[in-house]
Amino acid sequence: MHVLFKTLVLAMVLVTLPLQAAEMHSTAVFYAADLPIDLLGKFQRVIVEADNVKPTELQALHQAGVKVLAYVSIGEVAPSRKWYAQVKPEWILGKNRVWDSEVMDIANPGWQQFVIEQLVAPLAKQGYDGLFMDTLDSFQLLAKTDEARQQQANALADLLRNIRKEYPQIKLVANRGFDVMPQIAPLLDAVLAESLYASWDNAHQEFKPATPSDTEWLLQKLKGIQQEFGLEIIILDYLPPTQVVEARQLAKKIQEQGFVPWISTAALDGMGTGMVEVVPKTFLLLFDSAKDTATPLQSKYYQAVQQALEKRGYQLRLHDIQSGLPNAPLLGRYAGILSFLAFTDQPASYQIWLTQQQEKGVLIKSLRSEADIPTADKAGVK
Repeated sequence: MHVLFKTLVLAMVLVTLPLQAAEMHSTAVFYAADLPIDLLGKFQRVIVEADNVKPTELQALHQAGVKVLAYVSIGEVAPSRKWYAQVKPEWILGKNRVWDSEVMDIANPGWQQFVIEQLVAPLAKQGYDGLFMDTLDSFQLLAKTDEARQQQANALADLLRNIRKEYPQIKLVANRGFDVMPQIAPLLDAVLAESLYASWDNAHQEFKPATPSDTEWLLQKLKGIQQEFGLEIIILDYLPPTQVVEARQLAKKIQEQGFVPWISTAALDGMGTGMVEVVPKTFLLLFDSAKDTATPLQSKYYQAVQQALEKRGYQLRLHDIQSGLPNAPLLGRYAGILSFLAFTDQPASYQIWLTQQQEKGVLIKSLRSEADIPTADKAGVK
């Protein structure tokens, strides 16, 4: 009886002790096309938009030892999705007007089947290691009764259990989902939350700090999840790409809370700041195929540039301006931009774009004097 009593007491103590905090994995979130493999390959986990990822890029990340998770929206559907026409009206609860998307009825068997067969199955077949599941609690926008909310929460847990059953090795990361956490936590590997300290206001299209009350509320939620369920916490905060120093300070602050940080742009299309400090070692070299009769690397001038960079541990990437000018943020992704192209001979769109890159903090190096960006008073470019 004495041994049994001690065993029961020990069991009661273990139940009351908080779970050990989950291991922190360096994480990057990158939704744009044309993945910077050399930089993303430094992270343990990368979350991507699968529609923008080439099979060779996925393979390269795997070869670098990265776990790659694909974005999946569980509770909402945007009209921009290529499969949007397959969504049936009876699967839709209503509209999220802030994001111009459809809020889905997770309890509808047709929608659950579509998620597993048309969204998850192809990603598993392509070789993705897991899913980043967004909009888990969007039903809260339209489910107004306790009964309706409970029905959706139970359906969500059933859906995740079915995904786990079908794909037991897949990693599952939830975006918030606080209201359904008791039901889904045992199925998750991590929880991601946005805007702990710095946020993006999509309605007004502006960056802004989170209010102290919002930060305190979110911290309590996340610390509670850590303590009760032992889940890893990832924080996604938003700052303009030019605020490099601020991003580093914020990432450190988040990590000190015991969370995995990622500070990035609103569109998640640039190299952000996380647990791993990555230094770009690739220069982007601009050329014009309409004027260059030979490919750049057949030119002795370009070859000399490439050899000089390689000696210093840098790489060279060519970009034909005839294919358009890059839209995604370049700061943090490239060591700088190189060009032989005479600035004043280029169209206004080129002149404005290159000047803007310089204003954003991107290093611009002209390889001959004619490629220099003139001062504003001489060029008339603002």
